[in-house]
Amino acid sequence: MRASLRARQTAAVTLLIALAMSVLSVQHLANLARAGLEDSRGIGELLGRMIYQRAREAVAEGGDPAVALRTDQGIRSILASTAAFGRNVTYAAVVDNEGIAIAHSFPALEGQRLEAGEDLARVLDGSTIAQVRTIYADRSLDVALPLQLGETPFGAIRVGLSPVLIRNDLAQAVRPMLFTTMLVSCAALLVGLVLARRILRPIHIINTGLMKLGRGERIANIDLPHDEELEGVGESFKAISERLASRSLGRLMAGVTHEVRNPLNAMAIHLELVREHLLRRQRDAHAPVGAVLRVERRHDAAEFDGACEHLDVIGAEIKRLDEVITGFVRFIRPEELQLQPVNVEALIVEVLALIEPNLSRKGILSRTSVPDGFPQLQADPALLRQALLNLALNACQAMSRGGTLTMGATVEKDRRVALRVEDTGSGIPAADLEKIFDLYFTTKPEGTGIGLSIVYRIVQLHGGEIEVESTEDRGTSFRLLLPRA
Repeated sequence: MRASLRARQTAAVTLLIALAMSVLSVQHLANLARAGLEDSRGIGELLGRMIYQRAREAVAEGGDPAVALRTDQGIRSILASTAAFGRNVTYAAVVDNEGIAIAHSFPALEGQRLEAGEDLARVLDGSTIAQVRTIYADRSLDVALPLQLGETPFGAIRVGLSPVLIRNDLAQAVRPMLFTTMLVSCAALLVGLVLARRILRPIHIINTGLMKLGRGERIANIDLPHDEELEGVGESFKAISERLASRSLGRLMAGVTHEVRNPLNAMAIHLELVREHLLRRQRDAHAPVGAVLRVERRHDAAEFDGACEHLDVIGAEIKRLDEVITGFVRFIRPEELQLQPVNVEALIVEVLALIEPNLSRKGILSRTSVPDGFPQLQADPALLRQALLNLALNACQAMSRGGTLTMGATVEKDRRVALRVEDTGSGIPAADLEKIFDLYFTTKPEGTGIGLSIVYRIVQLHGGEIEVESTEDRGTSFRLLLPRA
């Protein structure tokens, strides 16, 4: 029996083993640090007690306690052999209440004030973070035992300890732990990739099905795993697809387009018939006639010129309405993508060749900026050409008094490339930037408001993004971020 989707999701939680290994490694290092400090304290206390016992015997013999401690051969022997107690012992000394060294393992320091190091007992009572910070600080650690003469405090016995050896032990312990953690993390990553692919496959299939439904495609079957949680999803997709197909937006738009374009075509035909009729009347007006009729025909000719102007306006509006309908159909139901490798530099050169008459007429300079060896795109060349052409034409319209049009491409992170179209035209007002991709939004008297909407939709179909920056009277820059092949 196959494991359910929920069971596989539970199995994916095992990927947290890498995090668990890291936490355990840190805990182990903290334990090693504390153990090293405890061992150092034990060595320091052992050495301090030996000096303390011998100091009591030396003082008990009478005389000046300071002289007795300084000249006692037993104390001298212990101080001289401090290195034998441990490599991390740096010194041992007997000091008075003022911190002046009475007897020191380095005789040259006797009679001088000793700076107290970090109290090791206080460090061990602190937090783990404080202990680790102390180990990596450049300060000596001290173990201090108070020394009394009867009931009167006389001084103390100090044993200095270096944290360098503890630090070295931690460094040696870190290497195998890091290697083990990395090894386990890599293994967990590989397992996670395999599990993620298996676990997320149904989600990708459902997402693909939704995208097809959004494009108005009919789904006969959806290949989902036979899990009890997904039971019936495939049938639901099929039923929804059939229901949408019966009243698809594509069919509706085809019907609407047919019903609207038929009257437009009829109006265009009759408009031409009216124009021909007026032309015939104008030709008749130039035939030889009497003086009175010539005056009347001059009047008719003036009316004819006015009528032709109205006919031109009507014709232009019919053409514009036809373009609006065509653009709307393309926006609502774009063509199926025909993906293939696209040479970006060749595509930009082709677009610039198409708009060359516009550039020459307006005195616009064109520049291209594509690095050598630029990667190819996996895209629909016709749709991508249409997007760049729309942007280039908009740029030409924004530079009515000349300027510079730059079309280029750069390699971005996350395996994406950016296609750029920049102009030095009039720019876009800040208040309009958020609306320029809205269908039918335009600031041009003769504009349809479809060009940028189609650009936006083409970029969407390719799984990309579009960015725009504009400054009034300085120019506009569009960036199409598309995935690499």
